[in-house]
Amino acid sequence: MKRYPKLFEPIVLPNGVTIKNRMESTPSGLHFLQGPEPYPNEAVIEHYVNRAKSGAGIVVVTGCSTGSHPNPGHDQNWDMSDGHNQHYVAQLVEGMHAYGAKALHRGLDINEFLMAADAFASGENGNAFLGNNYDVSTGIASAYVVGDGSAPRYDGIECPKKLMLECADKLADFCLSLKRNCGFDGIWIHGAYRHQFIGRCLSPLTNKRMDEFGGSIENMVRYPRLVFRKIKEKCGKSFIVELSISGHDPEGMGGNTLEDTCKMAKLLEGCVDILQVKGPLIDESHPVQFHEETPWLYMAEAVKKSAPNIAVMTVGGCFYPETNEGILAEGRADMIGMARTWISNPDYCDRLKAGREEDIVPCIRCNKCHRSSDSASWTSVCSVNPLIGLEGRVEHMVKPAGGKQKIAVIGGGPSGMKAAIELCDRGHDVTIYEKNAALGGLLCIMKDVSFKWPLTRLKEYLIAQVKKRPICILLKTEPTVEMLQKEDYDAVFAATGSEPVIPPLPGVDGENVMTAVDAYTHVEEVGENVVIIGGGEIGVETGIWLARMGKNVTVLGRNPKLAADSTPVHYWKMFRDEWESCETLRTVTGAAVTGITERGVTYTDAEGVEHFVSCENVLLAVGLRGRIEDARRYYEAANRFEMVGDCIGGGSIQKCMRSAYITANQY
Repeated sequence: MKRYPKLFEPIVLPNGVTIKNRMESTPSGLHFLQGPEPYPNEAVIEHYVNRAKSGAGIVVVTGCSTGSHPNPGHDQNWDMSDGHNQHYVAQLVEGMHAYGAKALHRGLDINEFLMAADAFASGENGNAFLGNNYDVSTGIASAYVVGDGSAPRYDGIECPKKLMLECADKLADFCLSLKRNCGFDGIWIHGAYRHQFIGRCLSPLTNKRMDEFGGSIENMVRYPRLVFRKIKEKCGKSFIVELSISGHDPEGMGGNTLEDTCKMAKLLEGCVDILQVKGPLIDESHPVQFHEETPWLYMAEAVKKSAPNIAVMTVGGCFYPETNEGILAEGRADMIGMARTWISNPDYCDRLKAGREEDIVPCIRCNKCHRSSDSASWTSVCSVNPLIGLEGRVEHMVKPAGGKQKIAVIGGGPSGMKAAIELCDRGHDVTIYEKNAALGGLLCIMKDVSFKWPLTRLKEYLIAQVKKRPICILLKTEPTVEMLQKEDYDAVFAATGSEPVIPPLPGVDGENVMTAVDAYTHVEEVGENVVIIGGGEIGVETGIWLARMGKNVTVLGRNPKLAADSTPVHYWKMFRDEWESCETLRTVTGAAVTGITERGVTYTDAEGVEHFVSCENVLLAVGLRGRIEDARRYYEAANRFEMVGDCIGGGSIQKCMRSAYITANQY
C-alpha cells in the first residue's frame, strides 16, 4: 500500500507470529445481536467475520465462558463446557481465518474461575461460600465505572495464594481448549481499570497484599507474569498473549504513574506479545467529542520506549487513516487498536486499499453502539451506519433497484443528503432542493462550537459525497408543489427537518427570549447572563458552549437527571464531567418553569419552593419537533411521496440516517 505503507505492513510479534497488518479490531461485540443461544448465532458470526473480511489483522472476540454462571442478558455468554457450542465458535473463528485474520478471545477474568471453584473458607460465621467475593486484597474499591458514573466498593476476601495458583492453571487449560477445539490463535486479557482480577493485581490502589504478589512493582507484576507463562507453557509459544492495561491510574489517587507502568511493561517482556495501552478509566477510554482525537497516545508512546520487546498498541479515538499512519511512521506505537471504526465502517480497510479514503464515514463518537439512551429499545445501532443491527436482514429489507426514476429531495440536511446519495447510487436522477445557502441543515449551526468537531466532519463528509455524484443541487430554493409538478418527478422525498419546540409559558414571546438553535447563529445577541430552559442534551451542550465563552449560565432541567436523553454508557459520565468543569455554569434539576419576564425566569424546585433567576436572555431548549406540515404539503407533487428523517418526528442523527437509507432503498 503506497498510501498507507505502515498500516498495512505485516508485523512479527515477539513470539515469532506474523500478523498481516498493524490493525486490530479490539473487543467490541454489539450487545443486542446475541439471543438466548449459548453459542454465537448467525448475526454475531457475520458481524465478527465481516471485520476480518474488511482486512483487520487481528479480531478479538468476546463471549466464551466456563458456563459457571447464567447469561445476564444482552451479552454474549457462550458455554464452552458443551462441545455442541464449541462447533459454532469454531465456525466463527474459521470464518475469520479464511480472510487471513488472527482470532483472539477476550480472556476470562480469574474471577470467572473463582466463581466456578465453589470454594469455602472459615470466617467469623463458620464456613461461608466465597465464590466471586475473592479479591486480590481485602476491602479494595473497584473503579469499574458504568454509564451513570457510579463507582461501587468491592469488599472482597483476600484470595489465598493456593487458590490463585489453581485458577491460573484453570485459565491456561481453558485457553488450550479454545485453541484445540475452536482454533483461537491467542487470548486478550483485561488488565485495565482495576475492575478485573489481573488489573487489580497491577495497581497499588487495589493490591494491598503483603506476600510476594504485593508491595513493589516487581511483586505486583509477579502473578500476572505467572498466569501468562502458564498459558504459554500449555498453549505453546505461538499462542498470542495480549494484555490491556491503563497507562496510569487516575491522577490524585496515589496509584500507578506512567513511569510505573513503563517499568511494569519492561517486566512483562517475554510473556506478553502485545501490550494495549488504554486510558485510566473505562469511560474515558471511549473518547467522545470533548476529547482530542487520540487523547491516550502519549501513554503508548512512553511504554513503547521502555519495552521495545513487546508490540505496543495504542487505542482510543484511533479512526482517521492519516493519523493512524502517522502514529506508526513516527514510531509512537507498533499497532493500532480500533473498535468503533469497524462499527461505523465495516469495510474500512477495503476503502483504504481502493484509495477511497473520502468514502469513510466519520464516527461521531456518540457511543450509541452501546445503547442509544436510557429509554431506547434493546437494539444495536450506529449513528452513521444504518446497517448496524440489521446486517442479517438487509437482503429482505432492501428491494432490487427498479428502472431509472426522476426524484426530488426537499431538504439538504443529513437525512436529505443521505437519501439523495442512496437514490443516486441506485441509478436514479436526483435533485436536492435546499432553502438555505448551504447544505447541512442543523449541522451547520455547530461550525463554531469546538467540541462539535465530529459532527462538523460528518457534515463535510455528506456534502462531499453529494458533490462527487451527479446530483443536481439547488440552493436558496424552497420549491412549491406547482414547481415540482412542472418538473414531472416520479417521486418526492420530503426531508424538511425539525424545529425547536416553543413551550406555552407566560412571557415566552418576549424580546429577550430565543431558541437554543437561534443562539448558535446569533450569538452576538446573547447577553452575559443567560438562563436555558431545558436540561436535555441540547440544553446542557448549549450551556457548556456559552460558559466556555465566559457567560454566566443557568440550565433549568425538569427531570431529576440532566441530559437523560444522551447515551448512558461510556458517554454520560464524561458529559457530566464536562458541564461540572465549567465554573460559570449552574444546573438545576427538578425545576418547573412558571414564567419569563424581561428581567429573568421564575421556577419552582423539586420541593415546590419558588425561585427567580435574573438574566438578559432566555434560551429555549425543550426539544425539537418534526416539520411535518411542511413535509405533507408536497404530498401531491408527484405520483409517489415519502417523508424521511426529522420531519417525521424530531430525532437523532442515527434515526435520520436509517430512515433515509431504508426508504431510499425501496426505489
